Amino acid sequence: MVTNLTEEAKAIWAKAIMAKDPSEKLRLLQLFFSKMPHHKGTEKLEVSIKRQIASLKEEIAESRKKKAVRKDIWIIKKEGIIAVVVDFDFSDSFYKLTGIKASKYEVFSRPVVAPIKANDVTLQAYYAPIGAGNFRNFMKLIKQADVLLIADKRASELIENEGIVLVPNKRRLVEIDRMPSGGIRIIGKSKNINEEELRKFLKGYGLENCVIKISEDATLDDVEDYIFGRMQKVYVYPSYEREKDVESVLKALGLIRVYTLDSSGNVEGPPLLINENSTPRDVAEKIGIKNIKFAYLIRDSSRLKVGPNFVLKDGDKIRIIS
Repeated sequence: MVTNLTEEAKAIWAKAIMAKDPSEKLRLLQLFFSKMPHHKGTEKLEVSIKRQIASLKEEIAESRKKKAVRKDIWIIKKEGIIAVVVDFDFSDSFYKLTGIKASKYEVFSRPVVAPIKANDVTLQAYYAPIGAGNFRNFMKLIKQADVLLIADKRASELIENEGIVLVPNKRRLVEIDRMPSGGIRIIGKSKNINEEELRKFLKGYGLENCVIKISEDATLDDVEDYIFGRMQKVYVYPSYEREKDVESVLKALGLIRVYTLDSSGNVEGPPLLINENSTPRDVAEKIGIKNIKFAYLIRDSSRLKVGPNFVLKDGDKIRIIS
């Protein structure tokens, strides 16, 4: 159920999310916490605000101690789909998924990464046994993940206690980017929320200028989760069969493989990973081709000439004509 806040509390929250200075943001969050209602329906919100307050206190304390800027090795470079293998305790789950053995020392001292390769797709996999220690750094990996491979269900509770909402697929995801001007721009459509209702809801939280990306199964609860910093993460329970697990990840993330063809009709390289229901126009934008006229398409054994808005399927091979 959506949290029913007073207009005073919403106004304080609107100021808090716009505050740049950590000390001012902390003050406003503490004020918001004192003004918000406290009952069973606000339990998730209370956890989220407490977590943000604790995180800000830690950030402020660390900034006072720092004498030199040091690179955080737990902030990782994205080179594909980031999949974090989440375990409760140190086990062989990462080895079973990647074929790479790592010692406890390696796993706890730096991000351990290895590829999961199958079906022309490579996942950039990291290991995070969050119940075994080094919790804060492992949570950094989890927050950067595109998908979580949860090897031990006990880890789910630890993640959710940090204010992260686990969702089984991308169809519930919401993203909001605050903008300096331009009003509210809505990308996507949910079967659970109409546009007028969504605009009114966002304005109630002081979001007058923003771009919101909303998926088909998203609810106002999901929008509120995002507004209050309750990050959403897509998860999969691994089967430890690589082909099956890669397919599960693609399905959960709503991605398909589309192969591009050269002028001779040969596949040019690894497939593009694009959103379901994408079109040749989307492919053209991704590979930097402007003014697409049409495309040649190979689907199964059929060869087709299709327009820019033709809906693509997983495994299609395509040559863009501009």
